[in-house]
Amino acid sequence: MNRLEDSATLRAAVATGSALAAVAAVLGDVGAPVQPALVLWFVLVCPGMSFVGLVPAPSLSFALTLSISTSCALAAVVAQAMLFAGVWDPLIGLIGLAEITVVGAATELGLRRRARRLASTSARGESR
Repeated sequence: MNRLEDSATLRAAVATGSALAAVAAVLGDVGAPVQPALVLWFVLVCPGMSFVGLVPAPSLSFALTLSISTSCALAAVVAQAMLFAGVWDPLIGLIGLAEITVVGAATELGLRRRARRLASTSARGESR
């Protein structure tokens, strides 16, 4: 594995782990200060972090800014969808964001795995 694949795996693990921790903290009613800190970290950073690897980022600050702005946009879309559907519930919104985060992380890892497999197949074909 190269550095890019390691960072993708780390991003996916942090995003997915944070999603699970935030949902577990809310369902378990952990309370302050742990629950608000976990939920705030998750909602502001993790949904975008799971998708930011799909776009080549020129710098770490750009990737962090893109991650936060994407997370805010996804949270707004989930909230709007719940309002339009008439099912406003913060827990459902949090679970929806967690699902989006896991799907984004899995998509990035799947695309990286496919690219690595295609690269190794083409390298074997060129060496013949």
